[in-house]
Amino acid sequence: MMNTPRSLYFILNTMIFLVALSIVIGIAIAFLSTSGVVPINFNGKEITIDELTAGHYTFMGLNVIVYFVFTYGLYRLSQTAKLVMNNNIYNQELSRNCDLAGKSFVLSGTFWWFFDGFSSFVLEQVISIGVSEKTFIYLFIIAIGMFLMLTSKLFHNANELKRDNELTI
Repeated sequence: MMNTPRSLYFILNTMIFLVALSIVIGIAIAFLSTSGVVPINFNGKEITIDELTAGHYTFMGLNVIVYFVFTYGLYRLSQTAKLVMNNNIYNQELSRNCDLAGKSFVLSGTFWWFFDGFSSFVLEQVISIGVSEKTFIYLFIIAIGMFLMLTSKLFHNANELKRDNELTI
């Protein structure tokens, strides 16, 4: 039989590692580009360092910060899975970890959604009416965060009920 919390814990730790690795690679590429190495855009077009504006660097820096917030949320979710794996569900730490993970996901999803729209308008001079696939991903991350915040409240209430029950016996 599959142990779901253990699998979730393994998957979350793998995701944390991959996101951290992508952050390190992104920072390394940014430093290499300032030293004269020409990065290649996803469109296959070479970008010279002269084409990058302060806006590009600002958005790159803000995205790195949001990636750290997202990684923090994954870490908190991993700690939640670890507590569930140890069958320790009546714990205030479980509720706090779940709440922090949810807030991190809502914050990162909201900022990514804002950055994507704002950067396409400011940097690419494109106005899009409609909903893209990336927007659905951002909304999904926000929905997951809200669900985790709701679940956190349920864990908190269960912990309070258990504590009240222990006092009355």
